[in-house]
Amino acid sequence: MPVPDIFRIKICGLNDFENAIAVAHSGADAIGLNFFPQSKRCVEKKTAVKIANTIRGEVQIVGLFVNATQEEIEQTHDQVGFNWIQLHGDESAEFAQSVNQATGVPILAASRGSLSRWATLPNDLHPHALLMDAAVPGFFGGTGQLSNWDLAATWHTMPHLKHLVLAGGLTPLNVAEAIQAVQPTAVDVAGGVENNGRPGVKDLVKVEAFVSAARKAFAELPQE
Repeated sequence: MPVPDIFRIKICGLNDFENAIAVAHSGADAIGLNFFPQSKRCVEKKTAVKIANTIRGEVQIVGLFVNATQEEIEQTHDQVGFNWIQLHGDESAEFAQSVNQATGVPILAASRGSLSRWATLPNDLHPHALLMDAAVPGFFGGTGQLSNWDLAATWHTMPHLKHLVLAGGLTPLNVAEAIQAVQPTAVDVAGGVENNGRPGVKDLVKVEAFVSAARKAFAELPQE
């Protein structure tokens, strides 16, 4: 599958309209809208539509799903309109391919604590990008735990993997170090730019600090 353009800095788990618009104007390249009902950052569909219609064309819009049906994903995409679809559960590579074929939207597939599930696939089943998150039993992400940077850095040895998005425990204070260690295509943050007690609502000072630190670190990476 052709590899589409991808974002560099994604702020995920937005569920408040005014806050999401402010985040979209913070310098980030993408925002993530979480449609997993059990998530504390789940966004209401009508709010997601309003957010997407307001910022479309300014930043990329990523729809996050966890073990949803293909019908649910397609219906939500038809209403909201995504640049990327993030599968953050136990979805198979075949399911990811089917969603991509049905929607025409590139797939960002999450891997928690390991790259092996996606590393040995036939070429025609590789997702467009892989997201590396921390492995925490009983959770599908959003825990604030650091992912394994040493393991994530091995993505450079996988010639079929064109994009890696690093997530898991990133903050304005450690994102530069993470980028230097892993040299990912992009970084993804949710809780690391929030204030306690308001999941889904971002602290704009923290968002701007995260974006600034990440952009500087990406600029300092060796150029291919």
